[in-house]
Amino acid sequence: MMSSSKRWTPPVMCGWRTSIAQQWGVCAIPIAFLATLLSSASSLADEPSASKKITKLFLTSGQVDLTREIVRLPLHQGKLSTGEVVWFVLTDVSDLATAKEMGLTWASSLSKAKDLGSTRAAEIDGAGHFTFQSGRVDFSPVQTLTKGDPPNFFPPKVARAGSIGDAHYSPLVRVTNRNGIVFNAPVVAFNVGPEKISFCNGEPDYTVVTDSVASICPATGTVDLKLRFGFASGQHLRYLSFDANSEESAMLEASTFAPAESEILQSGATEVIYTVVNGKMGVSDPERQGLDSALNGEGPSLDILAHFSDISAGYSPMWDVRLAVWTKDAIEKGQRTIITDGDDLEGKSDSGLLVSPAGGPVKTMGHLVNCPVVGFTNE
Repeated sequence: MMSSSKRWTPPVMCGWRTSIAQQWGVCAIPIAFLATLLSSASSLADEPSASKKITKLFLTSGQVDLTREIVRLPLHQGKLSTGEVVWFVLTDVSDLATAKEMGLTWASSLSKAKDLGSTRAAEIDGAGHFTFQSGRVDFSPVQTLTKGDPPNFFPPKVARAGSIGDAHYSPLVRVTNRNGIVFNAPVVAFNVGPEKISFCNGEPDYTVVTDSVASICPATGTVDLKLRFGFASGQHLRYLSFDANSEESAMLEASTFAPAESEILQSGATEVIYTVVNGKMGVSDPERQGLDSALNGEGPSLDILAHFSDISAGYSPMWDVRLAVWTKDAIEKGQRTIITDGDDLEGKSDSGLLVSPAGGPVKTMGHLVNCPVVGFTNE
């Protein structure tokens, strides 16, 4: 195990928190994990780019590049009411007309979070510039990870996020002078001038930008963000990850720890995503899946977005993460397989093959991540 000041890109593994580590009897110790252990790409990312195509695009505000596994989004510059510069992106909005006008994803369920204390207030001027009333993010921390002892690498012994929002920060923003419409507006850099975040050719300084940035260029008004891998409705899915309400999942998602967004779970403005804990392992195993595998450096955990096939009136980029553990009996009987569909996972939970780490059927445990969908692919 080593310490390093250089950031790295962890694999996909949506949301869990310290309470889970406590339930599994693991103590956190402040030792950094070897930086390259989890950075190994999955077999998906290693395939020739010509064979990978977006079959259905949902994030119309971005340009997808599957060769680089990134999405290029417009980079917005706003400010806090106290004057600090805020660099952010826009992905989703609760109002359909605004979504069409601005080329954003329509997420009507975000309106359910309009009156939450954690939904930040903002105003937009005639030129479209945002002034936020609150919400600061510190990008200076260094990511730290120590995986658990084999064979159960999850939960890790320690995980520290590379960016941390204050008590008032969440990605959701209510625009008070536009009928209270709600935007998903995650912050990617804060209180720095354009010269400090000008990494147009890549190799960004992760002490000033969020860890999912591949390149960022204020001169062209663009930011390239790393794609994440998962499944929905039996298909391969790409998505982005910006924020999480636990520091551990934020670290593993290369996103911002935003504890204030926990309140969103009670609003109904959420989708459900499932994360398998102890799926099959082995880089070359086509059935590989889960947090144990991901923490062992074998590739992304390949989570499953439940009941999603298209953008609809109920869509939300805010995902309620539910952990699923294969039982010892299911493993011994050879019933453990890769899962790519939410209905399939729920059926296995109902039959007792999969359980929650807290006991009983797979269920909500208070984990939330901000993960806008990008599109289905043909793998």
